[in-house]
Amino acid sequence: MFGKRTFDMAGLSSELGPVRPAASHADVVAHLRDMRLSALAACDLWDLPFVVVDVETTGSVAGRDAITEIALVSLQSGRITDTWRTLVNPLVPIPEFITRLTGITDDMVANAPVIADLVPAIAARIKDAVVVGHNVRFDVQFINQALVRHGWAPLSNVLIDTLTLARHTIIEVPNYKLGTLTRELGIDVERHHRAHADAVATASLLWHCLRRLEDEGVYTLGQLVRYLRETPSPQARPRPRLIADAAQLPVWTSVLQSELRAVPAAPGAYTLQDASDRVLYVGKSRNLRQRLRAYVSGKPAGVKIRALRAALASFSYSVTGSEFEALLLEAELVGRHDPPFNERLRHVGRFGFIKIRPGPDGTVQTTTRLVPDGSRYYGPYRNLRAARAAVMALREVSGLEWEPDAETGPQDKAEDRSRMLERVLQFMEGEDEDVLLWLARRRDEAAARAERSRTQRLAEMIERLRGLRDRHARLLEATSLNLAIFAPAVQASHEVCFVVCRGRVVARVALPRRLPERPRAQGMLAGALVAHYRPGSLPRCFGRQDEIDHIAIVAGWCTARREGLIYAPLPDRAPEPEESGVWAMRLLDGEPVEENVPAPAALAGS
Repeated sequence: MFGKRTFDMAGLSSELGPVRPAASHADVVAHLRDMRLSALAACDLWDLPFVVVDVETTGSVAGRDAITEIALVSLQSGRITDTWRTLVNPLVPIPEFITRLTGITDDMVANAPVIADLVPAIAARIKDAVVVGHNVRFDVQFINQALVRHGWAPLSNVLIDTLTLARHTIIEVPNYKLGTLTRELGIDVERHHRAHADAVATASLLWHCLRRLEDEGVYTLGQLVRYLRETPSPQARPRPRLIADAAQLPVWTSVLQSELRAVPAAPGAYTLQDASDRVLYVGKSRNLRQRLRAYVSGKPAGVKIRALRAALASFSYSVTGSEFEALLLEAELVGRHDPPFNERLRHVGRFGFIKIRPGPDGTVQTTTRLVPDGSRYYGPYRNLRAARAAVMALREVSGLEWEPDAETGPQDKAEDRSRMLERVLQFMEGEDEDVLLWLARRRDEAAARAERSRTQRLAEMIERLRGLRDRHARLLEATSLNLAIFAPAVQASHEVCFVVCRGRVVARVALPRRLPERPRAQGMLAGALVAHYRPGSLPRCFGRQDEIDHIAIVAGWCTARREGLIYAPLPDRAPEPEESGVWAMRLLDGEPVEENVPAPAALAGS
């Protein structure tokens, strides 16, 4: 789509065919963008190539103001594959307030390349990728201005705005500035208002929002575009009257503000209570003081915080050594208090599971209950409606919805049903691709006959089943995690070790860090391993509320390899009592724990 050519109607005629003379450049770009969207609509969001763009400029008007810095971050499958950034000489002085905002000075850009020299590199890196940005049209306007001015066609790529995505998926924030979102979601940012840092933060925000949308059954680009068009934003409500100052807040707010001075700027979990001491909300933060200040100040806020302010009478908090520990504590408190203001209540009864009971009288169904009846359970899925739709697709494609022939006897019917259910199980376990191949052939046949509704239905069924199985594969991977996670403790003289077995946190032990107390730390860790680390006794499925929470938290942190923690893999077996000391010693030394390592003579004889 890119070429070193002048952007005119003749230059695009080969791509669009005959073009009406009255069409404007904007019409042509919009038409090209619609064509690209149609071609990519069925593509899985996980497989699409994205390019996050961010520019810093001398002002806000494209064509009048100039670019001072640009960053492009390429990503696919949830990972950053390439980054590119450069300062740009705008050939005009940078206003003082822009320098204060971004830190970019005239001296910094004096020897930087001009935008004319960078246009080929920009076009080559963006190519046909889906372009992403926070208020993406601002960045694209400046890039298009540069492209057109130097003889290139403007971007006609599909655009995704993380500002719009966030408004549809995140409601627990006071505003949707990139800095606010990254702070509230715990996304590390080197420095705001610099192109590279903002582009990397936007990439993290993109995947955070897309993971949330999976719970709504959104897996493809076409589904995402339809969801954003047809689903109203939770924030699209009339704005209530804003509270001008703290004097107009509830009477006890002044008391809370005085108590806030004693809250440390440290990670931890907190609870908000009403006048009857009922817990209204449980949260966590990397900075407790900053987070709690949002509830007891008079600053404008979202609907949720305004409602909390109206009922808030007191708060309490617990300091932790790390955000990871704060997450675990938050999950425990939510399960204990059942707070009404927590948007995503962690209740198994609110989750959906897919239940497959094999055998001649077996079934495939959705359920919210886990029963030890020999059935296999897949989940949990927060969106029960999407789980039901997937079950209907499984029944249809496996033949469970079809009536057997009249001549088929009872025994044959039972055998057929057992065979069909076994096929469903094989598909869910990733051992049978025939289901998707069969559906793909039917979809292609329907497309060849121009049966649009049937083609779309079969395509959605394929994506639904693929997403269902992929999610199960990720859950299985999470329940195979065996490791020790070392995190900071509240006291600098200690560190906390979380023992994770099959994705669950089975032990937490605070270990002294000082060298003279090393033998005591080794003994404490060895005791925790012997008492709690037993992979053979834990199934790769979920039965209790805290298990679901732990698996989700541990898997998220281990997959992202969040900074500040040390992750040490453990063998998939319990240690013998005589070798637990060796395991503990190796973990404390930062060495891998290998199976069948003979214990030192001193330990073996003790």
